[in-house]
Amino acid sequence: MKLREYENFLNPTRLVSFDNPKRIIFGVEAVNQVGEEVKNLLAKKVLIVIDENIEKFGLLDKVKASLDAMKLNSSVYKIPTKEPNMSSAKAIADHVRTNKYDLAIGVGGGSCMDSAKLAALMATNKGDVEEYCEAVDKTPKPLNNEPLSKIMIPTTSGTGSEASNTLVIIDGGYKTWITNPRALADVAIVDPLMASTCPPKVTAGAGMDALSHLAEAIMVRKWHPISDTIALKGINLVAQNLRKAFQDGNNLEARWGMSLAAMLGGWVIGFPWVGGPATIGHCISEAFGPKWDIPHGAACAISLPYSMSFNLQMVPERIRLIGEAIGVKTGELNDLDAGKEAIIAIAKLANEVGISLALKDFNVPQAELKSFAEYIVNERQYMYDLKSNNPRSIDLQSIIQLVERMWKGEI
Repeated sequence: MKLREYENFLNPTRLVSFDNPKRIIFGVEAVNQVGEEVKNLLAKKVLIVIDENIEKFGLLDKVKASLDAMKLNSSVYKIPTKEPNMSSAKAIADHVRTNKYDLAIGVGGGSCMDSAKLAALMATNKGDVEEYCEAVDKTPKPLNNEPLSKIMIPTTSGTGSEASNTLVIIDGGYKTWITNPRALADVAIVDPLMASTCPPKVTAGAGMDALSHLAEAIMVRKWHPISDTIALKGINLVAQNLRKAFQDGNNLEARWGMSLAAMLGGWVIGFPWVGGPATIGHCISEAFGPKWDIPHGAACAISLPYSMSFNLQMVPERIRLIGEAIGVKTGELNDLDAGKEAIIAIAKLANEVGISLALKDFNVPQAELKSFAEYIVNERQYMYDLKSNNPRSIDLQSIIQLVERMWKGEI
């Protein structure tokens, strides 16, 4: 590294910039404001993107009631109840280009919101979806045209897509994404009641996804006090509320806390220095999740304590902060020991909400771990720019050891 490049890691010498959703409405019964917000955006023909569960649990009815009260013309597009892949991405792009809409509303978890973002972007930008996605061997095509207006309404508390500048698509068994300020919502409507029907297993995975966003924002090499402030509060909210929301989905206080934590997590990963987040944790989880059909939240839960352990020797003081935000009593402990306690606390939280931290429990074949590690080292690390973002450098042997520990469940 050249001497001048060190300036990018010294906060007093850095220039930072970031974008946000234009408007956030947060609180109980906030969903009732969607009709008024659509009207304020001067939209007349609205696309609502959901999956079948959103309709089954009556959440679509809440959105449509507000739109109908304003006499707005809306139609519903259902995506499959799984993470978007390139096939479903192309399908919604074709739909929105054929049917002229003014605005897209995403109602659901990250899959629904990401699909709505994609629809809004592809409606005004020509070409194949893949051209705009991140890849190792090419620069994404620029999104030159302003998208349709977008409103995001989460029904889980995990991805924080309502506040992020990213949408994710599975391509060829692995995840790619589009990250751009034009992917940000015009309005994020976060209503804790919309998450009250979220089943315990989904609540657990979503909560650990949010925690991963927040903790990786602390651990990332180019940390900054702006993101620290947001992330540490979000970590504390997860620690206080995830167990309660998991045990009792109708606990409004817990749902409120988790809704806020997820939104903060989505916000903080959009900061360029956090990068999506761009540490070894999400680099690995977003690879093995699709490859071995492990839900994204569970994948994040598995990766988080191991990624913290992997980086502990390099940034013990940062991982100590994560532990203190969770509520670990660090007292007279040195940074290294305090960091170890933070890792134990996160592993315990995952176990208490029913998530195993051993890849073997998800039927991952041990024989494939070496080739998977080679993929991480030879290709995927460059998509995440781990050299600039992860505190510890990686090599093949260290990643083989890491995924072997993850397979065995050895924190």
